[in-house]
Order: sequence, then C-alpha cells, then structure tokens
Amino acid sequence: MKDIVTQAGSISLELTDELTDDVVEMLDNTLWGTEGGVRYTHTATEENLRFTKKAYFLNLRRGENLLSSITLIHKSTKFEGKDVETYHIRYFAFVSSLQSSKQNPNKKKRKNSFLDQQLISFFNTYQMPESKANGTPQIFQAQVENDNLRSKMFTEKVGFRTIGKMTTLTFSRVSPSFHPSVRRATEQEKPKVMALADEFYKDYAFYSSENMCRNNDVFVLEENGEIIVSAQAYKGHWKFQHLPGAEGVIAKYLLPYIPYANRLFNFKNHRFVTFEGLNWKKGHEHRIQDLISAVLKEFNHYVSFLWMDPESEHYRLSKKHVDWGVLDHLNSGSKSSIIIRTDQEDEYERYASLDKFISNFYIL
Repeated sequence: MKDIVTQAGSISLELTDELTDDVVEMLDNTLWGTEGGVRYTHTATEENLRFTKKAYFLNLRRGENLLSSITLIHKSTKFEGKDVETYHIRYFAFVSSLQSSKQNPNKKKRKNSFLDQQLISFFNTYQMPESKANGTPQIFQAQVENDNLRSKMFTEKVGFRTIGKMTTLTFSRVSPSFHPSVRRATEQEKPKVMALADEFYKDYAFYSSENMCRNNDVFVLEENGEIIVSAQAYKGHWKFQHLPGAEGVIAKYLLPYIPYANRLFNFKNHRFVTFEGLNWKKGHEHRIQDLISAVLKEFNHYVSFLWMDPESEHYRLSKKHVDWGVLDHLNSGSKSSIIIRTDQEDEYERYASLDKFISNFYIL
C-alpha cells in the first residue's frame, strides 16, 4: 500500500509498507546513538526489517529524493483488557542536511519546520490501516535515549509524552559454558514457550509475542520435566563509530590486544545475542545465567544485551540473583525514556503505572 498523506509542491509525505532501496540505504548509513556519545551502525537492517511481520515507512520526499524516513512497526497489544493497535517507532532517519547542527541552529530550525508541521498533523489525525480496518484504537510508542535532547524535544513537539523508562542489561562471559539442562525447544514445545511468555508479561504495557518462536533458536532450561527458563534468541551485529571518554579509548585501542578480554568487545565488529520473551519460574531467577551462558556457548558469542523496565519486579529480581558479568559491573546501563502518543488524555497516567515491554528484537 501507498498513501500520500500530504503534498505541498514537490514535497510529499507518504506512508507505505514497501521497503525501498533508498530507505535501506538511508538506514544503513545512519549513525545511531547520541552525538558525542556512543555511535554505531546496524549491519543487517534490511534483513531484520524484512523479517518483521508488519512495518510501515513514513517517508518525506522532495520529488523522488528521500529526505527522512520513520519506520513504524505494527503489533496488536492489550490495554486494560481491550485490543489496541500499537505502532512502535523503530527508526527515525534524516539526510545529513536535516540533522542537527550545533554551528547553525537557525538553519536547522528552518529546514525542520515543514517536517515538524507534517508530523504533528500526521500523529494528530492519521488513522493507521489496522485501526481503520478493525475499528480499534491506536497508539504510537517509541524509545528515546535520555541524552538525545534533539529527539526528546522533537517528540515532545509532535505530542509524545514520557510514561516510563528502559535500561540496558549486559550479560558477559569470557568463557561461556554449556549447561546440561539447556537445549533448543522442540516444535511441540514452542506453543508452551509462547504461553509461558504470555503469562509472564500479561500485565505489561505494549507486550506482544510477534517475535517469539519465529525460528529454531528457541531455548529452554528444563529440569524434572518442567521448563524453568525459556526465551527466543537472536544474533546481533553492530559496528561502532565512536565511544566517549577514557572507556572509549581503552575499548578502541587497548582492549583488542588483551587476551580473553578482547572477546567481550570488538569496536569494528561487535557481535552479541539478545533474547525475546525471556521468562522464568518465580524463585528461579538465578537460572537465567545458565540459559544465557549456554546459548552464548552455542553461538560462540560472549555478550548479550537485554532491555528491561528498571522499575519492574522482574528487573529487580534479576539484578539481585544473576551474575551479569564484568561488562555490567563497568556499565551502569544506558537509560532511555518510553514515550507514547495517544488520543485519550487520561490514558497517559494509566500507561505510566504499568511495567513496560520493549521487544529486544529491536536492538538488532
């Protein structure tokens, strides 16, 4: 599908579900992270977007030239027992001429003004296809790094509000080990794993099982015929462009030459594992590390990144009972804000009171 949302002379704002070559090129060339902070590129953007069940692209064009692109991932969620069409802003990319410029803020303001106006109108009035077809309410949701002031100011201008936090947990082992109780789930067990995740996250806002049990990398820790821990695993690959401070200098120039320690971080070729729908039997939080370590060993990787709500009980229990490893001790965990845009004024506070779920597949 393709819908021209607005047209002003040669400039148009379009919504499409087609992943075009110029969008892929823009996303591949975008430096993610915060200016002056951690900057990196993704290496499998096109592959991951084509793997995504439903993605839309909100593209601003001048003629045929792409100026900016917002990737909206659709998923069906529940809020207070009712169906909601949720659209997660996964990527927001610009051509370099539209990106922030400390040297010339007035120029930035002029160039962004039209985009601001169009996006304010879009998020205020546009009805997305699933919401229109099903007659269900819709909500836009995103995750913004706290240090990225430009993005926070922009989303506030468009009408988004902060309703929670998200933090990164880093699990690392220089020598991960197998555990006899950890194995891949059978096809017959996948519905059980899905059901365990659904139960575990049933009270979370934005939870969806869309990225669960989608390939053979579904792992369980089973003992006495009972699944104690389970999750869907995904491999990730980043290339870093900048790391701030003394830690960045060490990671880029010193760490690669330290035996064993260089397994934990590779500036130019960093590979990791993330876990979707990680869940465990209450009281067995310490077994999380057995499953993650075994999967790292299986994949010949050494690091795992996870997003969790730092205000949730699950986060507090996992921090208390799991030895996350040296990288987590060195890093306090990057913090970001969960922001939403909804038509119902009274929903902001009610969403804020809930634990929040963000798909770890979006880390990739």
